[in-house]
Amino acid sequence: MFNLTGYELSLIFLVFFLGGVLKGMLGIGLALLVISILGAFLSPALVVALLVMPIVTSNFWQAFRHGLPAGSIRRLLPMSLVFVLFTSLGAMLLTSIEANPLFVSLGVIVVSFSLLNLLGLKLIVPPHHEVWAGPFIGVVAGLMNGISTINGPPLVMYLVGIQLTKDDLVKAFGLVTLFGSVPLALSYIRVGLFGLHEFFISSMTIAPVFLGLWAGQIIRNHIDKELFRKVLLIALVLLGANLIRRGLF
Repeated sequence: MFNLTGYELSLIFLVFFLGGVLKGMLGIGLALLVISILGAFLSPALVVALLVMPIVTSNFWQAFRHGLPAGSIRRLLPMSLVFVLFTSLGAMLLTSIEANPLFVSLGVIVVSFSLLNLLGLKLIVPPHHEVWAGPFIGVVAGLMNGISTINGPPLVMYLVGIQLTKDDLVKAFGLVTLFGSVPLALSYIRVGLFGLHEFFISSMTIAPVFLGLWAGQIIRNHIDKELFRKVLLIALVLLGANLIRRGLF
């Protein structure tokens, strides 16, 4: 059981609100922001446990608030199924795998991809390559998700590469990560990271996250397509750099 002070609870609610703003605006970043900030003050086990309920509920809201075209769902289904499988595997390996090399490697890939796109060289995944590229991303993102709840950089990198529209990208990310969040929660229960006490505290963070989602949604509605793409890529650079930092320090 974790005993939290009033100051720690206030900090938790503020950070989850900011994570909700980021997720509402760009569709990504909740887990990375929370882990990056709260990881410096609270135990990693508590931070991971706190993320379970807001991740499940916010991904559900993000995926189904306005729906996703059936064609996009079929297009993402192979990656989603692999993502679910390797999320469970990653959670099982949580206590034994060395995550730092994985963080550094993925961070380098994400930063390189994003910088090249920002410089005008758009890296596009042709439709005939989606048959292998989607499942490959599902493996990488699933392992990352199970080990740390972080899945945004590889998934969004792929969704940018297949050229989804601004709103479809946000909804698609929510749908794919929703698929992974349920086995993630079940796996954390199985390995003893998520019990009744953790469930109670994690549920308390849902309200500030959804308040942040609402604020972020308003911001996103006032950003045009090209500006959204640039902001998203800059966010990916920062998130990728943070992955490298986590792997090295």
